[in-house]
Amino acid sequence: HLRKEESMLEKAITVIQPWVEKINELSHLKALKKAIVDLLPIFIAGCLILWINRYIKWNEIDQIGLLFCQVYPLFLVAAYGYHYAQEKQSSVIEIMVNDIIFMLLFRYLGNMSMQESCLIVLFFTFIFNSVFHINSKIPVIKSFFPQGAADYLHKIMLLCLNFVIMGVLIYIGLAFYPMLSLIVGGMLGAVNSIYGILIVILITVFFWSTGMHGIAFISTLLRPFWLQMLMLNMSQLLMNQSPLYIGTEPFYQWFVWIGGSGTTLGLVMLMRCFSKSHHLRALGKGAFKSGWVNINEEVIFGTPIVMNKLMMIPFFLTPCICAIVSYIWIAQQPFLYPSFLSPWVFPFLLGGLISSGGVFQILILLICLFIISILVYLPFFLCYDKQLKNSEETGGAVCTISE
Repeated sequence: HLRKEESMLEKAITVIQPWVEKINELSHLKALKKAIVDLLPIFIAGCLILWINRYIKWNEIDQIGLLFCQVYPLFLVAAYGYHYAQEKQSSVIEIMVNDIIFMLLFRYLGNMSMQESCLIVLFFTFIFNSVFHINSKIPVIKSFFPQGAADYLHKIMLLCLNFVIMGVLIYIGLAFYPMLSLIVGGMLGAVNSIYGILIVILITVFFWSTGMHGIAFISTLLRPFWLQMLMLNMSQLLMNQSPLYIGTEPFYQWFVWIGGSGTTLGLVMLMRCFSKSHHLRALGKGAFKSGWVNINEEVIFGTPIVMNKLMMIPFFLTPCICAIVSYIWIAQQPFLYPSFLSPWVFPFLLGGLISSGGVFQILILLICLFIISILVYLPFFLCYDKQLKNSEETGGAVCTISE
């Protein structure tokens, strides 16, 4: 029966994995992911300065922060254009400049803020760059001009054509902007809801439990949404207004993935302090330092949790419970909404404190979540530790799947 379950899981992985790889290799998403990663240090540095200013309270810094939120989408579009041009081996300067012009015209003609229209502009930029790439394949116009002159005129004509297409796309985007804004608002609402958060968690831990990198796949699809939600939250806080969204990326980082995906810091603490199995005790000692900076591949593959029928249960259950408790707690206090991004290698207490704008009250919640992670993992840890101890005493191999 156990082998049958393993076979079914392996078949599911075989079906899912090619689709995951195809999505990760989509040129637009791949370029956007690289752009976000490239600009992430700048965003984090800005967030840290704004967090410090929550205590200093210099109004000029907050004003600069508001300006930063306004222009950051422009940097993002430019970085995306750079990586997309590299993906398609096209002219980097042309695509970057065209994408910047596209966003500026969309913002100016629509009289809207960049962070509010960021996702819609990115969508139309995807379309525009696809058309730009297709137009670049049009054969060179044959004429009685010398080859150099013909190539030059051909390039000018293609750019004129692309500017016409840009104008058409901007006109369509602005005409349908109210409807598109409602669609994007609905998508953000779904991502921000507790149901959307739980779905993201379950998908992430499912991929991890089968040996695939769950965060890498999820972040490819959701980081644009998380980024817009985060920028809007930051703008609201800097204007002394209540933030709008709970389910931003820092929510997962500091209130769900404590110690890494699966909320494994509690498990690491149990292994280090209470394990009677030599294998788990040694693993706990080795993973203790890395667990505090949210690196837990050693735990996932060393325990192992991957394909482990027993340990997969708390691996799914713990982050879901932490998410529900955090969501209910934070929803009662809007100014605790995660609104600042901090380095993912920070200890969770510091990261959670920064993400919520430096309100020390959040530390109570974070300590409670850590205790919850220990309590949920405890019965499964005791059972698995006993299995491994018995196996070690009888000279058997380390179990990887609960019998």
